[in-house]
Parts: sequence; structure tokens; C-alpha cells
Amino acid sequence: MTDDPEAASSRHGDDAGIGLDDVCFVIGRPRSGTTVFRKMLATHPGMFDLGEIFNESNSNSYFHFLRRLQVRDPNALLPSRSIDNFLAYMRRHHAIALEKRPNGRIAVLDVKYDQAHLLCVPWWNITSLPRLFSLIRERGWRVIDIHRQNSLAMLVSNDVAIATGIYHSRALADGHEQRAKVHIKPESLVRQLRATTLAYRSVAEHFRDYDKYIRVTYEEMFGGHEGRHFKPALLNGLSTFLGINNAFDPVPRLRKLLVEDIFAHIENADEIRDVLGQHDLLPPS
Repeated sequence: MTDDPEAASSRHGDDAGIGLDDVCFVIGRPRSGTTVFRKMLATHPGMFDLGEIFNESNSNSYFHFLRRLQVRDPNALLPSRSIDNFLAYMRRHHAIALEKRPNGRIAVLDVKYDQAHLLCVPWWNITSLPRLFSLIRERGWRVIDIHRQNSLAMLVSNDVAIATGIYHSRALADGHEQRAKVHIKPESLVRQLRATTLAYRSVAEHFRDYDKYIRVTYEEMFGGHEGRHFKPALLNGLSTFLGINNAFDPVPRLRKLLVEDIFAHIENADEIRDVLGQHDLLPPS
């Protein structure tokens, strides 16, 4: 590249650079299927995967960008600079994406609900969604919201992943399943289940009537080939939404980690069943 997009933002303003319209955010709760979904999108020759942009272990993360920016400009970390910095980050990495995949049209960015607040701003209403969600609408970026109907499976899967350090099937030998169990605190689980319902409702309401938003349900992603491939109808719908041809690979790059009966991964399963039954929170059978 002949220019540095990190520096260009301060010279040319918010709308300088390339690619700010060629962006698709994949959002969702942790363990909701955003990773397997994002990796499927990245099989398309016109898409480039930037990963979880607020995950420190991702070399393409926003925080690695900020660290480099702050070396040249100590004031870069001031809250008043946060939106300009983020737009510069978007330009920088879309330019990198085009270098690596010249025919690419869309950069894919994974943001977990629980990390969206990490785009810090000077003023934020504590009762509102993080500023990033408003920025997505203001800039006209595409967004795919991944929901998981079985919130219990999502939350237990997250606890198992944290306890074992195994987040994806690539960490297991072929043919092996995750058999670990975790002890679940009933009161905390009830709070998290209700918070998930509220989060899904709040995000969906925020993007209501926004034509660049779609919602995809994890349980409805797969079908055919014993339920191991992405459904053709889903892929056709995505190609229409993204304005590209359907050249996605339907074979998932990751496989499911936990067994179907999520209670098999809960040490105090009988206690959890009783508590969820009392609160009418048992998942559909």
C-alpha cells in the first residue's frame, strides 16, 4: 500500500479510505455458533474473515491496532478519539483483506454481545445498548445476528469451554467428543437465561426495520447429510442478503463439541432440572 490507513484517518476524516460499506458484522452471545457461521462465510471467494475483533488473541484485533497507533500518537487512547480510531481500524483491515484476497468484496467481523462495550466512548447511557450497535446502523453496515433457541445448551457449553480451555473441535482428536462436566449454580443460571432473553429482544428491537439486518437461528443452520451441512435455503438467503453469488462451502469447518443431552455435562443435573422447571425455563425437548 502507498498510504497508511491508520494515519489517513487524521488527515482525511471519517469517510476517507476504502471499504467502509463492504462490511458484515456477525454478532451473538458466546457459544451461539458465530464462529462456525463466520468460517462458513469466509469460504466464499468474495469474503474475508477478520475474526473476533475484540478478542486480544486475534492478531487482527482492534486492540492490536490501538497499541500500534498509540506508539505514534499517545493521545490516540483518549475516549474522544474512539470512533475515529475504530473507523481507521476498519479501513486498515479492509485494505489488508483486499491485499490478501484481491477479489474480495466483504470483510466479516465477529463481535460477541458481551464484548461490544469494548468500543469505549466518552458518554454512554447505562440503560442503552453499547455504542457499537448504533454505529452499525449509522454507517449502514450489514449485520447478521445469531440466536440460539436452546440458551441452556449455550451457557453450559460456555462453562465447559472455560473450565477445559477447549473452545473448538479442532482441539479434540478426530472422533472424540467433549465429555467434561461442570457444576452449575442454579441462581446464576436463572439470571443468565433471563438476561439472554432480554439481550436477544433488545438487539432485535434496536435493528427492527433496518434492512441490512437479518437474524439466523443456530438450531436452523444445519440440515441434510445427517444434519451436518449448512442448509441450502440458508446459503441462498445469505447470498441475496450480501449481494453475492452462492459460492459458500456447505461443509462446516468445525463440528459440535458437546453431546445432544446437555444435562450430561452438568454435575448437578437433577438440581438444575428442578430449578428450571420451577421457573418455566426448561428447554424444549
